[in-house]
Amino acid sequence: MRRFTPMRRAGRARTRGQSMVEYMVVAGIAVALLAFPIQGKSSVVELMLDSIHTAYTKFLAAISIPQ
Repeated sequence: MRRFTPMRRAGRARTRGQSMVEYMVVAGIAVALLAFPIQGKSSVVELMLDSIHTAYTKFLAAISIPQ
């Protein structure tokens, strides 16, 4: 039967902490790719917000029509 010594537990906690850092780096890169424009074109976030604005404007126009 294996017993976990304080040294082994500390090593496992350190490994978990490193994976969190790696996850944050990958998530940061993904956000940067979506948020910043590439080659002078609009970013994905800008396109999405523009689409939501257009859809909401059309929705408001549709519900303001008298019956």
